[in-house]
Amino acid sequence: MVRAMQTTDPEHRRDPGGLIGRKIDDRYEVTGFIGSGSVGQVYRARDHRLEYREVAIKVLKQGLPEDQVARFKREALLTGGLSSPYLVAVTDFAILPDGRPYLVMELLRGEPLYITLHKTPRIPLDRALHLIDGLLAGLEAAHRAGVVHRDLKPENVFIVEEPGVQDHVKIVDFGFARVFQGSGALDVTGDAPLVIGTVSYMAPEQLRAKPVDHRADLYSAAAILFKMLAGRLPYETSPMGTAVAAAAHYRALQLDAPPAKLSAFASDLADEHLLEAVLIRALQPKSEDRYESAGEMRRALANAVGKRVMPPSPTAPGAGVSLWDRPASGPEAEVLRDAGGAARLSDPNAPNPTAAEKRKLALTLVAVGVVVCSLVAALMLKLAFSR
Repeated sequence: MVRAMQTTDPEHRRDPGGLIGRKIDDRYEVTGFIGSGSVGQVYRARDHRLEYREVAIKVLKQGLPEDQVARFKREALLTGGLSSPYLVAVTDFAILPDGRPYLVMELLRGEPLYITLHKTPRIPLDRALHLIDGLLAGLEAAHRAGVVHRDLKPENVFIVEEPGVQDHVKIVDFGFARVFQGSGALDVTGDAPLVIGTVSYMAPEQLRAKPVDHRADLYSAAAILFKMLAGRLPYETSPMGTAVAAAAHYRALQLDAPPAKLSAFASDLADEHLLEAVLIRALQPKSEDRYESAGEMRRALANAVGKRVMPPSPTAPGAGVSLWDRPASGPEAEVLRDAGGAARLSDPNAPNPTAAEKRKLALTLVAVGVVVCSLVAALMLKLAFSR
């Protein structure tokens, strides 16, 4: 149900979807317009069941092709089942009387990463690492649920800024998301006119129409981190304004090229060899050569920059299996060994005691404790009687 409400807010003058001043489903009072995209508009609204809660309502435009409507519904279904402080929360989905579907999600205050990059093309190292850790934490939650985003880019990484909250990342727009084992994009190395995702941040397997899993998201995340640190992507991209298919063909020519080195474009980070090695591994053309999970990549980054506190509970995608006993391998471990560093979590040769060995050590420590306590008690009794 949609009924009109009286309002005098001047913000209502801008209303491409004709919803401001209306009440949707006798619950959501639409109070303002936030922005518009190619397929829909986003509005600010007040949820009258929770009087003081503001929400965002994303409404699809009328007359769109069925595949766009299906994508919108898929976004609602997939994100509605996800739960993480690093993923935008979707709380409702329905259809307006005029046939337009809409979804209700939490109202985010802040700005998308692409705006931040426009204002600050190169983000300082500490801040970039904080942002990418939040992004990977969100991916870890999505991947654990069996969902791959497939369209990660700065536009879909939102930086929340509220009182008491700074630089908190939320991943948005799961419209291209699919469960694992889904098919990839159309083959843009041939004559296909369309692609799924944004060409500049897509993994090579997406551009080749290969099966896509969670490791495509890790590639995109690494490209975003490279962009934040170097002010550019780790590969050449087509000029601004190039048609999607042409841009895809342009990138297709470089798909097998080795990843660029961060130090080649950011001389002030030339000493960050371990960080560079993490990026090289995450940007490998073959998905099997990348990290196995977002949690493993988070841990490798923490090691690379010398953090003592590791990201919590890394888990395998779709499995919920702890990865703490699976040391990372690859270029960053080689750099550690070449630098003569001590064995760390990312070194595949680091010793990893078994559960039996841990139990044996615990029992030994208990036995030693009992003996020590007995000796101390005997000594105290002897002293007492000697008096």
